[in-house]
Amino acid sequence: MPVRIGDPEAAGVNPFRRLSASQVNTWNSCNRLWYYTYMERLKSPLPPQIIRGNAAEECVCRVLRDSPVLISADSPDGMKSPLLDDGSLEYDNQMAWPSPAMLELPEEQWPEDRKTLESWAMSRVDVHFDSCWDAAVADWESSPNRSGSVADADPEEALEMVRAGIRMHLDQVETCLKAGGGPKFSEWRAGGMRGQWPAPDGFPRVWIERHPAARDSGDITWFEAWEVARPWFVDPDAGQWKQTTSHPEEWFQGEYDMVYDWTGAIRIVDLKASIGRGDRSGSYIDQLRLYCWLWWETHGRADEVEALEIWYLGTGSVKDVPRPTQDELLGLTEELEALYGRIHARDPAIDECPPEPAPLRYFDEGGVPSQTPIDPDPRARCRRCELRGVCEGSEHDLELPLERSIERFGHNWPVTPLGEIVTRVDVVGEVSGLRGPNLAADGSVELSFILQEGYDRAKVRPSRYGTPRQVTRSITNGSRVRIEDAMASVWKGEVVLDLDDKSSVAIADESDSAPIVDIETKVNAIGRVWSVNAFPDGEGVTRWSVTMVDQTGSAGVVAFRQFIPLAAAGVTRGDEIAILNGEIGEFNGQPQVRIGPGGRLVILRDSSEVPEF
Repeated sequence: MPVRIGDPEAAGVNPFRRLSASQVNTWNSCNRLWYYTYMERLKSPLPPQIIRGNAAEECVCRVLRDSPVLISADSPDGMKSPLLDDGSLEYDNQMAWPSPAMLELPEEQWPEDRKTLESWAMSRVDVHFDSCWDAAVADWESSPNRSGSVADADPEEALEMVRAGIRMHLDQVETCLKAGGGPKFSEWRAGGMRGQWPAPDGFPRVWIERHPAARDSGDITWFEAWEVARPWFVDPDAGQWKQTTSHPEEWFQGEYDMVYDWTGAIRIVDLKASIGRGDRSGSYIDQLRLYCWLWWETHGRADEVEALEIWYLGTGSVKDVPRPTQDELLGLTEELEALYGRIHARDPAIDECPPEPAPLRYFDEGGVPSQTPIDPDPRARCRRCELRGVCEGSEHDLELPLERSIERFGHNWPVTPLGEIVTRVDVVGEVSGLRGPNLAADGSVELSFILQEGYDRAKVRPSRYGTPRQVTRSITNGSRVRIEDAMASVWKGEVVLDLDDKSSVAIADESDSAPIVDIETKVNAIGRVWSVNAFPDGEGVTRWSVTMVDQTGSAGVVAFRQFIPLAAAGVTRGDEIAILNGEIGEFNGQPQVRIGPGGRLVILRDSSEVPEF
């Protein structure tokens, strides 16, 4: 079971606030780095080298999915897995899968030894690679938050990495052959149930007929070993994050690269399109150990994993990673659950995430520790950190703005520093038009009403990202209530108060006062653009979105459709901009400035006029 589709909301877990291996590694590298990355949303731009990794992994998987008894060495890609509307695999539609409809190749074309099997596989690499590379380039180019040029990514280097990955898989195939196919080989030859999450091979989940490659008797053949040894991997046609695995309690999720099980035990493999040098090789080890723990937690804590391996495609070498002991697995459960409670079940303050980096590690090719494995400078990690300019642990000066006013368009605009934008409000008023409250199974409360105080009124409703849990049972039409930590906005001239799990509704005291008229929904802000997160593409993206920073913090900026300023097309990373007459909002815990009717965008300084990030 390499996939476990969870239901985090049923368990009371925010699906956008779950732990992952990358988050844990970031936290362990530096708590403050995690805070800036995940709380302040200061995402670094994607380098072109990511093209190499994405193309190589997809190409390896497409070759592994092919069958040498169904697909000739030079035939076009005929494998296309059927998908549901949400991008999930349509496993149970037997008529939609390609392999059952394919005709077997003449047996004289079937590989008879490693040489002929490798020749077939390398020909399949040549068939698949160009489309995989083009898809990876298009995916990288679709992100506004990128740096560098496609010319900085070498397709020949990626192609050699794919070939190395296929040779490493062929080593598994040969080992399988020498072992007689493993304990499940006879069952495979006979045909039958394929399991809940079969390795991608073009057949549907339920397919009890014998595989075309299966022989009636005799020793296992090379083409049979290819089929039997095939690992589970993320189907290259599946939508993003559609084959992840969730912890039984939903607060952690991950996605395996490859899982071999032909031996009857589990071998988890992580593909890395690198040569294994640098500090990241240490994080790769930690990541694999976390995946071992996740498998253990999702399989009744049974000891099923026999090996953990990192495949460095740049060197064609396999690095064995020691498996966690039973005590270490139990310790990881306690440690990770505590970490989730500390940084995801609640919003930690910046002071709870100190700028105290872990030692910088050094590795040579193949992930081998260097002769000097740790930098003697305890803050060596800070020297190359992309966030050093916003971190108090570094002296790198980015000339971040801190303004209180600005003269533009013949008017003096008061400016609120980003760290002082108030996104949550308290308000008191009388309830009318009450719908609900209705108590959900997870303890949250659905309700909506109009809050009125004199001539002022506001529409109160559940947030799209959660509902409140603290709601007085005494609420009725006509009762006077105090709402705390609501998210205020204006829609068509009406104040709207969105309630989520941080909000509460209680009966107000007679002397309690928090007028609706005092709610501030407008803001003027100045900052440097840290990242361009979205830009209209004429297809699915209809918004412009950036993250900007000043000396006090960060905030998102967003505009939709007709409200996207013409000047937005000229905004790049590093520019200093002003948003005038913006609307205060919040998205996933981060302050947000929305550009709506009357909102303005002004470019104050070009990125070339200020220090580089």
